[in-house]
Amino acid sequence: MDNSKIIIREANKEDCDQIVKLIQELADFEKMPNGPKIDAKTLRRDGFGEEKMFRCLVAADGDNLVAYALYFFNYSTWEGVNVYLEDLYVTPTYRHRGIGTTLWRKVAQVAVDRKCNRLDWVCLGWNKQSIDFYKSKGSINLTSQEDWNLFRLSGDNLRAFVNNTDKK
Repeated sequence: MDNSKIIIREANKEDCDQIVKLIQELADFEKMPNGPKIDAKTLRRDGFGEEKMFRCLVAADGDNLVAYALYFFNYSTWEGVNVYLEDLYVTPTYRHRGIGTTLWRKVAQVAVDRKCNRLDWVCLGWNKQSIDFYKSKGSINLTSQEDWNLFRLSGDNLRAFVNNTDKK
C-alpha cells in the first residue's frame, strides 16, 4: 500500500470523535471491549482544554484517522521528567507499513527534545509480536528484568480507600 498520503500530525479537538473510535478498536483488540469509559467530550476537555492532561499524535489518510499515539508526561523521583505512552494503535488495514513505528519514534523524539530520561508503556503479556518488536529496538521488560509490578486502585476500592472505609 502507498503511504504517501498518510500524514502524521498533532491531534486537534476536532479529531476526538475518531480517536474515541480508535480507542474502542484498541480495546477490542486487547480483548477488553467494555474497558473504555470516556467519550469525545472528555477527550476534548482533558486534551485540549485549559489544563492539557495528555498529548496525542495521529496518522491520517485524508480525513480518516488510521492510527494514534496518546502520551503524557510524568515524574520520577529517581530520574526526573519522563514520557508515558498510554496508547499506540494502528487500524488493521494500515498495519505493517511503518506507521506505528513512526508514531512511536515521534513520541520518543518528544522525550528526547524535552530532555526526558525514559519512555515507559505497558504491553499485554499475550502480545508476543509487540513484545518481541519492542525488545528488538532496545526496550526492556521491567517485570522480567527488575521485577517491577504494576498496581491499580480504582472504582469503589479507590473511593473506599479515600474515605477510609476499605475493608483491610
